[in-house]
Amino acid sequence: MDTNKILKENEIEANRVLTTIVLVTLGIVAITWLLFETGFFYIRVQFRGLMIFNILLLATVAVITRIFKYEKEWIKYILMAAVTIVFAVTTSVLTYNVTLLIAIPILLSIRYFNRKYTIFIAILSIVVFYIAYLYGANHGMLDLNFVQYEPDTTIVTNNKMWLDDAVINIPYNRQLMLVNTTISNYFVKLLQYIIISAASLALVVCCQKLLQKQKELTESTARIGAELELAEKIQSDMLPSIFPTFSEQKEFDLYASMTTAREVGGDFYDFFMIDEDHLALVIADVSEKGIPAAMFMMTAKTTIKDYALTNDSTSEIFTIANNRLCENNQSDMFATSWIGILNIKTMVLQYTNAGHNYPILKRNGEPCEFLTDKHGLFLAGLEGTLYKQSEIKLSAGDRLLLYTDGVTEAHSKEGGIYGEDRLKNVINETADEKGEIVLSRILNDVNGFSEGLDQFDDITMTILTIKDE
Repeated sequence: MDTNKILKENEIEANRVLTTIVLVTLGIVAITWLLFETGFFYIRVQFRGLMIFNILLLATVAVITRIFKYEKEWIKYILMAAVTIVFAVTTSVLTYNVTLLIAIPILLSIRYFNRKYTIFIAILSIVVFYIAYLYGANHGMLDLNFVQYEPDTTIVTNNKMWLDDAVINIPYNRQLMLVNTTISNYFVKLLQYIIISAASLALVVCCQKLLQKQKELTESTARIGAELELAEKIQSDMLPSIFPTFSEQKEFDLYASMTTAREVGGDFYDFFMIDEDHLALVIADVSEKGIPAAMFMMTAKTTIKDYALTNDSTSEIFTIANNRLCENNQSDMFATSWIGILNIKTMVLQYTNAGHNYPILKRNGEPCEFLTDKHGLFLAGLEGTLYKQSEIKLSAGDRLLLYTDGVTEAHSKEGGIYGEDRLKNVINETADEKGEIVLSRILNDVNGFSEGLDQFDDITMTILTIKDE
């Protein structure tokens, strides 16, 4: 994250906002002038020049900012200076009650997140408003708050004063007016300006700190995002991803997919040839999610494959792998898993279930059924656990679906669960489709069921189809 770039973009946007304020002020001044000229407001002829000056100044600044597209470094200075001067001129012809207009330029300067700039505008505002204030005390609208007199004083008017309607026959004392304006009233206003300026500077510092924190957070988020992206790539590279796979094998068709709920997942699938006659199939679901689950997943996948390549018994593979995963398992993670080894010569499938979802078997021409042989405890749950194995014989046209609970436990907005029956229905309806199409249909059906909700869990599936002779 480039802080200077962000500050520059912020400055350009602030210039746009301030230009809009200048245009609005221009409109208000123009309308006010017209009302003065039509007699709606009382005004002396010599003050017309101030109104014209305001309009010309605001219009010129607005045009300049548009020409240079708000991008020049000095634009913010002429914008704020114009606003400050126009507000000061307005103060000079009105009563002291409007002098808090000075707060507007100072507060607007905060938008630039620049401490030096805010200090500059605060000083400029105080100086300019002070001059306008003194001018207004002598030539602007007379305010009773500036005049001290005894209760029975003879009241007189003269043509050197501009009196508001509430002031009738009060003797005017210029010296007294200057003293009251400079000391009694302006000093109080000066304290208010100092408080406003100090608060504005504090807000600028706060904005700068927030910007720095945002920068650090963005950099940290970007770093974590890059690490997650790398972890996702490493994880995906560990899983078989080229389909169709085993193209040289004419006996079966195999396809798999994994859609993670986060950048990295805790599910995994695997399949590989142990030798030229035996195909191993594995699917698993780690108990947690995110990076810790992904790390455990990679350990479990590697461990299971290592032992599968050296053992021909699924029960033995899980028994040894479980003991290995129980070692130094400080995080207490575990994984449900299913492993099968298919003899592609005899089509006998030997399998072991370690607490995983029952696979779905679709016999050729028959409805789906679950392989409900009793399964053992999940992996990494208890050292010394002994696992059992079962066998079935597959025939041409048979289909086996392995999946994780991200499929059947998907939720809908109404609070329902996708369930096993919906899954079986999709498999029955796609009996003549290729495995890739079947998994795509299942995923679309799950997503449609959960429409409007974030994905709750990883969705992982593997489908094995025995080809016809």
